Amino acid sequence: MLRLVPPVPAVIALGFVVAGIVLLALGENVGAFAILGVGAVLIVGLAFYAVGRSEDVERERTGST
Repeated sequence: MLRLVPPVPAVIALGFVVAGIVLLALGENVGAFAILGVGAVLIVGLAFYAVGRSEDVERERTGST
């Protein structure tokens, strides 16, 4: 099975989001939004990585340059 997103960075990004949600629930607003922001940026970056990786795989499969 082809994985377009490496699992370790995905777990780290989700960890940031979960930590931000926990901090938000505890009332630490500034820290929560900072950590949530980092997690969101990582998730968007992984989405762009997955799109680029899928295009590379398709290009390799068809043999076009």
